[in-house]
Amino acid sequence: MGLNPFKDSDLNDLQVNIRKFFEGNFSDIRARLREWWYRLLKKGREKLTVMFIPHSEKKIINFHISIFSIVMIISTIVITVTITSIVIINHTSTIKEVSRLKFYGTNSKVQIKKYKEEINKLYDIFQKFKPEITYLYSLAPENELDSLWAKGGIVNEDARYENESDVTPPIEVLNIQEIERELKTTKKILGKIKTFLDTRKKVLGNTPSLWPTDGYIISEFDDGSTQSMKKACRGVNIAAFPGTEIRATAPGRVESISWNSVLGLTVTIKHKYGFMTSYSHCQRASVETNQMISKGEIIGYVGRTGKTSRHMCFYQVKIGTEFVDPLPFLNRLNR
Repeated sequence: MGLNPFKDSDLNDLQVNIRKFFEGNFSDIRARLREWWYRLLKKGREKLTVMFIPHSEKKIINFHISIFSIVMIISTIVITVTITSIVIINHTSTIKEVSRLKFYGTNSKVQIKKYKEEINKLYDIFQKFKPEITYLYSLAPENELDSLWAKGGIVNEDARYENESDVTPPIEVLNIQEIERELKTTKKILGKIKTFLDTRKKVLGNTPSLWPTDGYIISEFDDGSTQSMKKACRGVNIAAFPGTEIRATAPGRVESISWNSVLGLTVTIKHKYGFMTSYSHCQRASVETNQMISKGEIIGYVGRTGKTSRHMCFYQVKIGTEFVDPLPFLNRLNR
């Protein structure tokens, strides 16, 4: 029958069996360890005689030392050598690291010096660039040239220097700060210039700025100030070969296509910004009234209609209710 661990008699038997098991198996090991330790102590207490015999053999020096002492001395020497070697190795590594840091420090000084030179060069270049920006800005309407590059006060910009024994920041730092401020100003200026140029481009795109036909001017504009006996010529006559294409000088809408005994067949175009152009003495027209046309589109062909002795195109430009000389538009803008 098996043991019941819940009965006191069986529990005592179990403890006795476990004790016997350990005593039977580990008593030999404990005895062997005790015997080995006694032998080690006996061996360690043995003494060796060390003798120093000089060549003269007058006086011999000897002394006794135990094996334990020898082991302790050797262990001390080994530990000392090991610790010393580790310290020397660490010291050597530290020296190498310090040398490397010194080398990097020297390189850093050289690089910092070069950076300072580049910063100063950049500052000089930007100072030379500022007049160009100022000139471009002056072309834009509603400009504020007086306060364009005003430095003014900068909140907490140099606050970090106030509590450092009044240390003055390097000139390169001040240059960088100034360049940063002026670049922000330049960004705003360029934005305004871009808006102005976009508007100007739109205006120029709708301004009569093309030659209406390939030819040459045979009579210039006259506002009447030099002519008292005959009617003033409020346009320019451009002689050309018969049938030469006549093109619209700006985008717009065909206002009228009319016939006049003096000007012959005339095409009138209305443009944006109050411009109006007319093309007379046409042989025929290739557009219709109220037709939207683009810049450079063919609207007719050179003829000799009306009172003219040669093939030509009588070209007129009107702004609002006033006729203006077309010649400046032809010569100063894109042909």
